[in-house]
Amino acid sequence: MMAGPVLASSEALPGKPFPEVTFDLVSEIFGHNLDTSEERLQTLLLAIGMDHTTPTSPHFEEEVGIPFIVHYGPNHWVNRLTSGDMSVDVLVNNALLLLFAEADIPNRDKAAYDLMKKASEQGYWPADYFVAETNLLKHLVNGPDVAIPMAPSIENSGLREVAQETMDAFSRCAEVGFAPCRYRVGFWLSNSRQTLHDGLKVLQSAIDVNLKDTRYEDKLDGALVAAAHELATRGEAIGLDSDTVNQYRQLIDQYSRSASLLLN
Repeated sequence: MMAGPVLASSEALPGKPFPEVTFDLVSEIFGHNLDTSEERLQTLLLAIGMDHTTPTSPHFEEEVGIPFIVHYGPNHWVNRLTSGDMSVDVLVNNALLLLFAEADIPNRDKAAYDLMKKASEQGYWPADYFVAETNLLKHLVNGPDVAIPMAPSIENSGLREVAQETMDAFSRCAEVGFAPCRYRVGFWLSNSRQTLHDGLKVLQSAIDVNLKDTRYEDKLDGALVAAAHELATRGEAIGLDSDTVNQYRQLIDQYSRSASLLLN
């Protein structure tokens, strides 16, 4: 189901460099807000950095990211947006200012989401991740943080369109090889008997990408453990042999310790 990853591997780095900026200038704009504990925002910054260092990215020439915001200054990006510039870097950098800047900005979360949605519509896959994850957290999930339950309540609550939009966005960033999106799609599909086989296959690919790229180190341990648990307990659906199942059980033991998770 998933195409081969087009993200640059950690071994292929660096790609296009970020401008050099000082810690003082970063702190002046963002304070300590970049050290967020919110997984959605941490993963967004990871996605932006990974896309920026991927020469095959269609947005490789875009100046997206915190260093570019600091280098040119916030007013540069705000002025371009207010003058009608809807370039991906303008949309995303203004969204990052809304999400992370110390300034007191009314309705900042909604405004950031709207800008990211425009960037997503232009094919910027880190924005796909952000839009999908925000939809998930605000509208769809009432359960484990690694699952996307397609509950009957979605059909009955008018959220079906949001659920489809979310799945489509996660699928787009999964196609480029972004492991967090592959986990989301895999859990979503494996939650249904009709798509269990596809879901488990996607979870396999998510784990493979996760383990091969050191940029994910210590960032996705919880999702990796949950995916390995699915494969260890339901792997017969895709013909996993006992040796492969045991390998997934070993991953559960290894990564549940580092993630401080207990899975039976």
